[in-house]
Amino acid sequence: MSLEPKNEPVINIISVEMDDRAFLLPEARNIVQLKFIAEPGSKVSLEFVYAHNASHLPPSRITLDYEDAKDFCTRLVDAVYRAQTQNFISESAHIAITLVPNGYIWMIEEGGSKRQFYMSTGVVWRVCNALYRIVDIQSPVASH
Repeated sequence: MSLEPKNEPVINIISVEMDDRAFLLPEARNIVQLKFIAEPGSKVSLEFVYAHNASHLPPSRITLDYEDAKDFCTRLVDAVYRAQTQNFISESAHIAITLVPNGYIWMIEEGGSKRQFYMSTGVVWRVCNALYRIVDIQSPVASH
């Protein structure tokens, strides 16, 4: 038994509880939680947790580089404050954020797949705050 500390990367996760008006299509799943994950290599992932998963599908996930995640933060908050559509485009993903009468729709294109995420206005600020927190966790530490 070794008492030396292991140098395993730390993975931080911030979970946001969704209300009963969050859906992911074409998976046709109700989303109960959105997880924001700070992964090694300055990656940020968004994982959609299904309320019911009788078919045992793996969780749907979006993975962005740190700089792309920062830009997505800006686009998301801009869409909410301005109440207008915003587009986020990176090498790995394209996400259109659209305001609709009952909430927001994210049209997600990543790795050749297209998905739509519907969420209500009641949770959008929690999603924005969690995204900003996870990006802050991944930000490089400034030297003194």
